Amino acid sequence: MRNCQSGSYFTACLNIRPTLPFEATVVVLAEALGIRFSPDEEGKYEEYPAYRAFALGLEIALLAPPPPDIDTREIRDNCFQLIIDTCADVSDGGADVDLSALIAAQLSSATELEIERVDVAPA
Repeated sequence: MRNCQSGSYFTACLNIRPTLPFEATVVVLAEALGIRFSPDEEGKYEEYPAYRAFALGLEIALLAPPPPDIDTREIRDNCFQLIIDTCADVSDGGADVDLSALIAAQLSSATELEIERVDVAPA
């Protein structure tokens, strides 16, 4: 259950080209971001193979594409997706802060991963 708090809502969404196997990409990201990932055993991301980490009030998740036989996406690709969201429920009044550029810059300087920003339309 999320806590309700006032403040800003932080988010990021990046595609990572699969230049390494999924598990190796998890290791590289963990080292570059200074976090520890665990497999998504709760099944939050359902059909997507996923690893999750929690740091500084954020959930950081890395998702692999689902297996082809259950892939229902309109546009299929083989990229991994890095998703960052604030863990707490944030009340209105705070700013929505997109961390994508910051995280992409950090990963570009600390790794050889191929990073692409994902433009997410506001809800």
